[in-house]
Amino acid sequence: MPKVSIIIPVYNTEKYLDICLDSIINQSFTDFEVICVSDGSTDSSLSIAKQYSLLDRRIKIVAQPNKGLASAKNTGIKFAKGNYITFAEADDILSPIAIERLYNNITLHNSDYNFCNIFYFNPMRKYNIIWELLPQAEFKEIIKKPVFCESDTPPEFYFKMHTMAYGKMYRADFIKDFQFPEGLSFEDMPFFTKCFLSAEKISYDFEPLYFYRQHENSIVSTRDKRLLDIFEINKLVTETFIENGVYEKYKTHLLVNQMENTLIRMLELSGRTQKEMFRKWREVFKDINFLEYDINILKTKNIFYAYQDIMNKSYIDFKLFEDRIKK
Repeated sequence: MPKVSIIIPVYNTEKYLDICLDSIINQSFTDFEVICVSDGSTDSSLSIAKQYSLLDRRIKIVAQPNKGLASAKNTGIKFAKGNYITFAEADDILSPIAIERLYNNITLHNSDYNFCNIFYFNPMRKYNIIWELLPQAEFKEIIKKPVFCESDTPPEFYFKMHTMAYGKMYRADFIKDFQFPEGLSFEDMPFFTKCFLSAEKISYDFEPLYFYRQHENSIVSTRDKRLLDIFEINKLVTETFIENGVYEKYKTHLLVNQMENTLIRMLELSGRTQKEMFRKWREVFKDINFLEYDINILKTKNIFYAYQDIMNKSYIDFKLFEDRIKK
């Protein structure tokens, strides 16, 4: 039985898959399996994965009809045999020491999951940053030990964490009952929320061990109706806070975050899709009673004042509001 299962959803990534797999099979840590879940690819991605599986028996192929990233990740968890699980996107790259460092960290601290910093790069724009949870000095002011859990953190801490499934390693028995919501984009957010609220021990490594590639076909680069999924995802996230009994602690920050994030995504759209999102935004937030929230926090947030501009005006007026924001 391998110590680690590396799950890679694969869908039409022929341009990058070999680079991703090369970065994995050349890891300093070797006791792992790779589960490539081919999610109905129509290019040569499946063929590339099969070629690698012939060269390296640690690579396993699971093929399924196209059901989306969430389904592919759920399938990977189902087939994983390792005691620990990590995810990689098929167009990304792992540091040569990524699995070794994450494995040593999670076993040393007996944590439920851990995370590392992420190097975020866009080769076309020559745009590169290290994606930190928080600046290390700020992080260390809050977290003063090598492991922590949700109760150790103030509510705003959750909203500064990177919510993606990758860049983390999980105990397999910790996430065995967790599912990514299928048929929706932003599927990592509810999964991350369950992990963060349920974990008794979370550990971390400040080293940027995961290299996230942004390109023209990345989900985060896509500006279409899939962005509307954010409303259903927000609902699932809120339900998770309620189920875990911590909604009151987070509710004001959660409201602000969800209004801001959906507004930002609305501003990224145009035409009919933007108009549909505008309608949905007003429908979702129309009945908010701000008296139920911490008014002292709300008054420090721009979205609290922008709310009236958006809620009480037409879509044409919103376009004028948009022009003012973008100037």
